[in-house]
Amino acid sequence: MKILWFPRLQFDIDKLHITTWREMCRELEDTFGCKIKIAIAGKNTDTRIFNRDYIPIFIIRKKIMRIASYLIFGYLKFIATYITYRPQIVIFDLYSIWFSIPFAIFTRKQSKFIIDNRTPFYNATSNSAAEVKDKLMQIYTKLVYWYCKNFLHGMTVITEYYKREVCNNFHFLESKVDVWGSGVNVDVFSPYKYREFERPAFLKGKFVIMQHGEISQNRGLFETITALNILHNKDICLLLIGDASAGSKTKEELLLLIKNLNVENNVYVLPPVPHSEIPKYISYCDCAIMAYPDIEYWNNNNPIKLLEYLAMGKVVICTNMWTFRDVIDNKKCGYYIPDNQPKTIANAINACYENRKLLDEWGKEGIEIIKKRFTWNKQAERLYKFTMHL
Repeated sequence: MKILWFPRLQFDIDKLHITTWREMCRELEDTFGCKIKIAIAGKNTDTRIFNRDYIPIFIIRKKIMRIASYLIFGYLKFIATYITYRPQIVIFDLYSIWFSIPFAIFTRKQSKFIIDNRTPFYNATSNSAAEVKDKLMQIYTKLVYWYCKNFLHGMTVITEYYKREVCNNFHFLESKVDVWGSGVNVDVFSPYKYREFERPAFLKGKFVIMQHGEISQNRGLFETITALNILHNKDICLLLIGDASAGSKTKEELLLLIKNLNVENNVYVLPPVPHSEIPKYISYCDCAIMAYPDIEYWNNNNPIKLLEYLAMGKVVICTNMWTFRDVIDNKKCGYYIPDNQPKTIANAINACYENRKLLDEWGKEGIEIIKKRFTWNKQAERLYKFTMHL
């Protein structure tokens, strides 16, 4: 089966998110015999991030010109590739969906056209200042979904939670919407590979909690750092690996908070590292923390880092909401908190610290969860079966 995939990925700003497409392409090809051509905007300067062939799309890296240039040059690349490649399956996202015009209308029998919507564009933030943008994105989403229902063959989303919303609020048939979520390469994220690794000197003798990925306002990082100030325990530290998105001042604001609270000896902020090195850093920590705010954006999401922590046998301190409950349920590998207030987080960190000798045993349940439900093989199988039955 030949697949043509046009997600709106950009090498310069999607380094933290490109793992999903790299792993899904590999699994679909190696396990299910698919042939895949995938388009990505910009130039790949680091093969550790994306080590396969791709269709390059030229973009102008200037604010609104990004999307305009992607739509123009991406459409031209799509037309040329679609005509010569003749795929059985074509996968779009919420931007590239318009590339299907006029093919989805007049050549429906030649290819199956679907949209893959990882998460909704609306409810992306709890910031009231973004409400106008949020409303506009809701209108745009309605337009996209109307077009999808009338002219495409189906849709895939990232969680069952969002599938219910799509079917109930946008009146999709359940048979036309399926779910494939995030996954983990368990050969790479294996705790047994890192048993003999020594912690770096700055972490030795510490109780280490960890979070990696994008630094933003809606991931509980500011609240977690404030919680460390409440604890006043020199043995407890946070290992944070990542960076803010392009143009954001969040990292600078975070570093200022660390300085103002005088917790420089309790927080280590490291720059992003290649994805292949993340398991090593996870092996250094005692437990992970994802004290996310309970907002719709996260309930419509399936964070890869959650699965990576569990695959490495780590207990995760996380907010008691659907996105975590769906993965962890009532297993001991999840330490739930009722909200993400600093005092609540401080109590949870302290509880894990007091039970630190039990954390390895609790974390074993997470390894089994990943093997049963959240390998990339499981996700690729779901996407493959859905496309075969359209």
